[in-house]
Amino acid sequence: MLERLKKIFGAAGTAETVKAEENVDAIEETKEIRKKFKVAILGAGCYRTHAASGITNFSRACEVAEATGKENISMTHSTIEMGAELLELAGVDEVVVSDPVFDGDFTVIDDFDYAEVIAAHKAGNPEDVMPAIRARVNELAETVPKPSKGALHFTHPEDLGMKCMNDDAEAVADADWVMTWLPEGGMQPDIIKNFADDIKDGAIVTHACTIPTPGLNKIFEDLGKNVNVASYHPGAVPEMKGQVYIAEGFADQASIDTLMDLGTKARGSAFTLPANMVGPVCDMCSAVTAITYAGILAYRDTVTQILGAPAGFAQSMAYESLINVTQLMQDEGIDKIDDALNPAALLGTADSMNFGSLSELVPTMLDYLGKEE
Repeated sequence: MLERLKKIFGAAGTAETVKAEENVDAIEETKEIRKKFKVAILGAGCYRTHAASGITNFSRACEVAEATGKENISMTHSTIEMGAELLELAGVDEVVVSDPVFDGDFTVIDDFDYAEVIAAHKAGNPEDVMPAIRARVNELAETVPKPSKGALHFTHPEDLGMKCMNDDAEAVADADWVMTWLPEGGMQPDIIKNFADDIKDGAIVTHACTIPTPGLNKIFEDLGKNVNVASYHPGAVPEMKGQVYIAEGFADQASIDTLMDLGTKARGSAFTLPANMVGPVCDMCSAVTAITYAGILAYRDTVTQILGAPAGFAQSMAYESLINVTQLMQDEGIDKIDDALNPAALLGTADSMNFGSLSELVPTMLDYLGKEE
């Protein structure tokens, strides 16, 4: 190499030559160090449940399609949408999707024009196209088998540069990141044990839904497998919103950093959460969490900053409220809780806290509670 540099620079032994040699060495070493990053996705998803809900659209998928100039991304969904983001926006080298459905009735619906779908979403009018899409999916859902024997998609993953197969063990082999989108948690130990040994040590393993992060981690602990377990939870259907939630607590910092970097590039925004908070933040109970958390923050600021109460006292009072309301719900049942505690009972007490930050929340809450009178 030194001789090659001498010919190039004509200055053997000079500092410039030595520096150039070091730069070339560094470049070649970097090429050797950098290895292809492979993501194995286990589970292809099916649009029938999203169509049945009647509340989803392709807003995020259309954003990615427009950003990349690849119109067929506009109607991707579930893990396929996230895989497309990783390939096109985050620079991942390889995405492999494994699902039994690829040996079944994998139905691609080609009734709709990608450009029209993008235009409607870009104009802020997704409902101009979504009713017809949902109607077509619900019609086909009567004839196409349910997963894992059948699925409904609008773009084949292979047309997006992904490799499709029905072999989880082959899919996870040499994968740097295994993204699981598997059936509900109780079924997962028996599924995972069939390919766990094929996952390389130290690989990242994430879930997108259907199982809490601690539960997924325990499966691999019980199998004696050394992996970095986290989440890659979209917090909504992936085709609709560009966000992801990454659970901390069971993965090393390098893995969390990798997920944050790729997640931010691919999904647009990424958040880290304590592992046991992924469900309360990302699932349907997020509505309860948002109301409760806003109340705690407003209560904290009002009580500590205006009343001057010590933080420890404020916390003990908040804890008493939360723990006892939770216990009341457990004892009485959520459907009968208002028989045990009349909501109107709070109208003459909580109004005394209608100042400071709480003044933004309390009137609305009292109005709602007053409906029960």
